[in-house]
Amino acid sequence: MKLKIQLRNVEANDLPLFFEHQRDPIAVAMVAFNSRDRPAFDQHWAKLLADDSLLKKTIIVDGEVVGNIGSWTSEGKREIGYWIDRAFWGRGVGTEALAAFLGLEPVRPLYAGVAKHNAGSIRVLEKCGFKFHSVEEASNLI
Repeated sequence: MKLKIQLRNVEANDLPLFFEHQRDPIAVAMVAFNSRDRPAFDQHWAKLLADDSLLKKTIIVDGEVVGNIGSWTSEGKREIGYWIDRAFWGRGVGTEALAAFLGLEPVRPLYAGVAKHNAGSIRVLEKCGFKFHSVEEASNLI
């Protein structure tokens, strides 16, 4: 059965789940990112939610919050990132969520950082049209 994947605006009651997602040690090992403690996480998300230049969405699968996806500008480049609950890895959620998000984010090119050992995320990016420019960087030139 095909999963029903939706994106919606981030709501305050999504944040406790996002916090738990980014604490998963197996997920953290897959990304070039360190999990945050609660005060640092709350401060980070308060900053994100207050910044209208960012596009940030909650990923919903069959009515359940399973992650988030967003874009921001850093050093003149529009970047994209996402985090999906490990329980939903390998089920097409990342690919479908990113494809939907690309329809909402008008800026091109988009850039995505991905750890070279994160084969799943590399596949998601490639399926959505991202091309690799270096070991550290992939960009979407759609």
